[in-house]
Amino acid sequence: MPSAMDGIGMGIGYTLAITIISTIREILGAGTFMGHSVPLISSQPILVMILPAGAFITMGFLFAGMNIMNNRKVKAGKSEVM
Repeated sequence: MPSAMDGIGMGIGYTLAITIISTIREILGAGTFMGHSVPLISSQPILVMILPAGAFITMGFLFAGMNIMNNRKVKAGKSEVM
């Protein structure tokens, strides 16, 4: 049972991560979200975001954001370093 729950949790986490990364890349790279134009981005999309390098750039920014949030929690004394 613990192994099955771990597998389900990992699958859900991976699906969530891929969904977040692909949503950010779609908005910035194509200027659309689910087929609808995003007003500020659609006139000047960032074309590198639709390339494989765009995924690495997106992951880098997401990891940096997570590190900033974790550092703020540690400074506030709310939790330990992850």
